[in-house]
Amino acid sequence: SGKPLYKRSLSMIKFISGHSQGKLPIVAVGGIMGPAEAQDTLDAGASLVQLYSGLVYQGPGLVKKILSKLK
Repeated sequence: SGKPLYKRSLSMIKFISGHSQGKLPIVAVGGIMGPAEAQDTLDAGASLVQLYSGLVYQGPGLVKKILSKLK
């Protein structure tokens, strides 16, 4: 779990989004530790971002940090 999954997760989001032509809702999980990763997953086609490891290591302030940086 966590950061080691990020690249693989991002790859799968792009794959699923591309093959479904954006018609399936995708929940991004795995290694989202900050605003950059959250934005990348949304740009790749995710509809939602799930945080867990990032919250464990950085606390609930991570949510505000991510929201303040999203496009």
